[in-house]
Amino acid sequence: MGYTSIVCGVTGSAHSQKAALEAAALARRHNARLTFVYAVDVAFLRSGVGGLSVGLAGDGLERLGAHILQYAGELAQSQGVTPKTVVRRGAVLQVIKDVLLEEKADLLVLGHEERTFLDKALFKGSVEDHLEELRQQTGTEVTVIR
Repeated sequence: MGYTSIVCGVTGSAHSQKAALEAAALARRHNARLTFVYAVDVAFLRSGVGGLSVGLAGDGLERLGAHILQYAGELAQSQGVTPKTVVRRGAVLQVIKDVLLEEKADLLVLGHEERTFLDKALFKGSVEDHLEELRQQTGTEVTVIR
C-alpha cells in the first residue's frame, strides 16, 4: 500500500529518533508528505506540583519541542525529505488525533516508549495504550517502531 501523508509523533527519546528516521525513509519511499508533531501536555502540573507555573512550564516545553523537531527535521533531510513540523499544547492523544485529521494522514509512526508505573499514572497511560482508539477515530494505520 502506498502512503500519501505520514505523521510521526516525536519526544526526543532514542526510540522517537529511530521512529523519525523510519518515517522519513517511508515518506521518501512513498513520495509522501511528512509531518512531525510534538505535544506539550502540562496537565500533570495543574495540581501545583512544586509550585511551577503551568504557563511557564508550557513555554519551556514548547521551546524544547522546537529543538526536538529541528533535530527530527535534520534526520528527515538526511533521507532527502523536508518535513512539516507542529508543536501544539494539549493532551497528547488529542493533539495527535487532531494532526492526523488535519493532515489527512494514512500512517502514524511512533517510537515505542518504555514507561514506568508512575509515568503511566501521571500521564494517564501511554499513547500505545490507545492505538486502537486512534485507528478507529481517524482511520489511520499505526506503526510502532521498537
